[in-house]
Amino acid sequence: MAFCFEKDQLVIASEGFLSVTMQSIVQEIGKPTYVYDLDEVVRRLKHLSGAFTENTTIHYAMKANSHPEILKAVAQLGLGVDVVSEGEIRLALKAGVDPGKVVFSGVGKSKSEIRHAIEVGIRQINVESVGELRRIGEMAGSLKKVCNVAFRMNPDVDPDTHPYIKTGFRDNKFGMDESALPELEEVLKANSEYVHLTGLTLHIGSQIRELESFLDAIQKTLPIWDHLKEQGYPLETFDIGGGVGISYTEENPESDYALIAEYGAAVNKLLGDRAIELQVEPGRVVVGRSGVLLTEVQYIKQTPYKNFAIVNSGMHHLMRPSLYSAYHRVEPIEKYTDRPSMVYDIVGPICESSDVIGHDRSLPRLEEEQWLAIRDAGAYGFCMANTYNAHELPEEVVVSEGRKL
Repeated sequence: MAFCFEKDQLVIASEGFLSVTMQSIVQEIGKPTYVYDLDEVVRRLKHLSGAFTENTTIHYAMKANSHPEILKAVAQLGLGVDVVSEGEIRLALKAGVDPGKVVFSGVGKSKSEIRHAIEVGIRQINVESVGELRRIGEMAGSLKKVCNVAFRMNPDVDPDTHPYIKTGFRDNKFGMDESALPELEEVLKANSEYVHLTGLTLHIGSQIRELESFLDAIQKTLPIWDHLKEQGYPLETFDIGGGVGISYTEENPESDYALIAEYGAAVNKLLGDRAIELQVEPGRVVVGRSGVLLTEVQYIKQTPYKNFAIVNSGMHHLMRPSLYSAYHRVEPIEKYTDRPSMVYDIVGPICESSDVIGHDRSLPRLEEEQWLAIRDAGAYGFCMANTYNAHELPEEVVVSEGRKL
């Protein structure tokens, strides 16, 4: 059931278990805290697993949220992960993820990262450039270990999302277009003993709610898969990336489930009767709605022009509003029906004018030392937090089956 109000208290409600109130968490911890509903994470992972063909592997994009309890849940479900650094590989394996279910993405893989990936035997490295493929060949040859690779193709699709999180357009740094294939094939032939091309991959961006861009990208890439297959390459996998978004403005999370089901049905139809292992890399849609950031009002500052609610969290704890002008709902953790509404800018303590969590928010009159919840903060929240101005990192709490883990 994720986050909801019971008796005017914001809680995590789990069927058959006592609800955990946000008030109990702030009373115990008393400083900015991310709270995650692990049961909702598991529910979404199971829903994703059932939305696509039987021959599908879910690789959770752990850059969205790499909390150990979330990674353990992924491992216990027998799912995989999509990683973008050696550090993420190490976190995944420590949590029990099978290395054979790890795919490694990212444009800037270092020699040490590639070496580590080959040594621990991950499923595949998603290649982003000819130079990277050469480096993989050198490292695999020196280790005398086979490395499976998938070429990340750039389908030149321009999705409807923030420009900073578009990754499949021709102006982006990610992936390769068809013109790179002859050179890539030359490098494969030169390193055929230890480098095996086993698939293709694509990823066009993040926080995308319209399916046309996804389907267009797949339609543009499948002919390349068919061509390479006809050339004799033993292709097995087709990785369609992640990027399915959530609605940050509405309360009803069921819209996410409907979108996933529609996406899965459309992808299954596009693949047709090809003998393909489908790989999917969901991130935000798994954890975004499953987390809140709790923050305390420090001061109410009224000027002739604005009312400010100054809180003890901000862009150092949640970068999305300042980085992407992203919207997050903000509400008190207790409902107040007897207070008049007022309009506030919710701002943090950082010495930057961009440290604004939300502009012009209508809320019941706020008071100092009152706690607020920044909603839908489970993705790209704590993992992007920092200690700018020498502030402490926020705390993290994971809740499952009515208890804090």
